[in-house]
Amino acid sequence: MSPYRRILLIMTQPESCPAALLRALALADASGAALHVLAVYEPTELRLHHELQQPPAATASFVHFNAELNALLDEQCAHRPRPSFEAVQTLNPRDFLPAYIAKFAPDLVIKDCPASSMFGQIAQASLDYALLHACQGLFQFVPVNAPAMPAQVLIAVDVASPEPAQHVLNHRLIEAGQQLALQCNGHAHLLSAYDLPMAMLANAELAEPWAQEVRASLRVPFDTLADAHGIAYSHRYFVEGAPLRIIKAHISSLMIDVVVVGVVQPKRWAKLIGDTTERLIGSAPCSILAVKPTPAV
Repeated sequence: MSPYRRILLIMTQPESCPAALLRALALADASGAALHVLAVYEPTELRLHHELQQPPAATASFVHFNAELNALLDEQCAHRPRPSFEAVQTLNPRDFLPAYIAKFAPDLVIKDCPASSMFGQIAQASLDYALLHACQGLFQFVPVNAPAMPAQVLIAVDVASPEPAQHVLNHRLIEAGQQLALQCNGHAHLLSAYDLPMAMLANAELAEPWAQEVRASLRVPFDTLADAHGIAYSHRYFVEGAPLRIIKAHISSLMIDVVVVGVVQPKRWAKLIGDTTERLIGSAPCSILAVKPTPAV
């Protein structure tokens, strides 16, 4: 049975052939899911109405935006069922979307992933940030050069954290990655990047016996996790180093189309520079499938 029954595609700008639309159509075809396209437009004209305390009105640019996306859907769906479509203009899409997604309750949300600066990500005002931290569900961010159907899926887990919530999230990450790979007839790879304590790095030669013990202690839960989900040994990667750097290196070396990562609450300096998931989306080396932890009951 397919894990996707309802897919929501969020479009924020019309393009001649957006990768996010092609990804959504391909996954809907493969899984038999119902696809709904939500076009979100935030015009400067609405902001002027708001500042002048005038009632909002449909703008000419919104009418053009709506017509362009309808024409794009007609073109791409000439030989397949046309998805349902809705276009909205709103002054505050970051406030509008969480309620919309909660009401629609999709199994997967797909959104384009335009290039953005690091400042835009850490300002905590971007639409992507709102989707990550204010909404529940699976979110796939697709950059402009992504293929319609991914073939290689990399799942990044954290076995260094002893917290039970992280253990549960690791299983969710693998399940989400394997489900996506299955729909795409692709391959799932499992990666865990770990850092040694700073005290060991200060005198690597002296600390090597203890470093080996740390590596061995982390390798056990990694292999246990991989065994539980049937990940082949040839598709397991247990690597020392900074997670963001290691993930990007494996995206390149393995020709990864989608990397599956968890969404966690940033701590300390991560609040200023963004956590690994946010920084991946900010640079978008490939598509990103972001998985939220299970909500606390």
